[in-house]
Amino acid sequence: MAKISGFDALWSRIPLGQGRGGSGATQVDLIQVSIASDDGETGSGFTYALSGGAEALYALLTGYMRQSVLGTELEEWPRTWATIWHSTHRLGRGVAIPALSAVDIAVWDVRARRADLPLYRLLGAHHTRIPVYGSGRSNHRMTMEELVEGQRRYVDEGYNAVKIRIGAHRTEEDVERVAAVRQALGERVRIMVDCNERLDLPSALRLGRHLAELDVHWMEEPLPSDDIVGHAQLAERTGIPIAVGEHLIGRFEFAGYLRAGAASVVQPDVPLTGGVTEWLRISAVSEVFGAVLAPHFLPELHVHLAAAVPNCSYLEHFPLIDDVLDETLDVSEGMASPPDRPGHGMRWNAHAIDKFRQR
Repeated sequence: MAKISGFDALWSRIPLGQGRGGSGATQVDLIQVSIASDDGETGSGFTYALSGGAEALYALLTGYMRQSVLGTELEEWPRTWATIWHSTHRLGRGVAIPALSAVDIAVWDVRARRADLPLYRLLGAHHTRIPVYGSGRSNHRMTMEELVEGQRRYVDEGYNAVKIRIGAHRTEEDVERVAAVRQALGERVRIMVDCNERLDLPSALRLGRHLAELDVHWMEEPLPSDDIVGHAQLAERTGIPIAVGEHLIGRFEFAGYLRAGAASVVQPDVPLTGGVTEWLRISAVSEVFGAVLAPHFLPELHVHLAAAVPNCSYLEHFPLIDDVLDETLDVSEGMASPPDRPGHGMRWNAHAIDKFRQR
């Protein structure tokens, strides 16, 4: 049986220009992991941090994670994954699980390469094409005209769904901005909104009623992600689908939302929530509750995961790490397909990564 014989980690800090979302982040710390098997195959994985703390991820990966992974058998990875999950539990999921995610992605990349299969085919290949929504041309600083123009360009490029950021302005202004986009795009284009956890329950309820009238497809992260009860109330009282997940770690946190009826669209981020291994479990849990998946960011990786399960409705097209990729996802007529090459198929730009390298 093949064993993991090599393990390296690399930390880059990539500046983010304007127009990359509503969180206020100005940089992304990318932590890449490369592993090698003793039969000569290699694979890559990664995690990231938008709001600081990358030092902790890097230290955990180059210390405990490296020691735990080296010498283990690829075929027994599920057991190794579970051992690491349980042994790091007291560290808190927000650091330990993103670090484990990077390793897990690399392991699955190696496994798919050794099988000479694209990752989605190794995992199940439920689909070959996935709908994509445009998400990278909206921020709170844009004028209404700039906001509308950004969404029009997506539609001109063939997208039939877009997402815009709201929550930083007064309710009345946000409603006007969404209404302007709706008027410009017409009724056939789906509009999602992302509040980036900016609202309280009373303002979210008021805003949600207006959004329902504008036929908004989902309302994303209206409240702080710890507030399951508030999201459940919002879902029940406004009738608009609630989307959450970029700040949830692992299947248990997603299950809590689903049991409470607090979300019907879940947005796991594979490099943060437990990797490919945990994505498959989150998909299964979501399917039980009739929820759909729409992964957060990183379409070049998530296209494989979306195609591998039966209940993924959309990919998010967002240019988070485009500056360090040699190849970005090809979207045609609002649809995308996984690359048909072994592994996850992501192609990194070594020169750009070296330019932004921290360690």
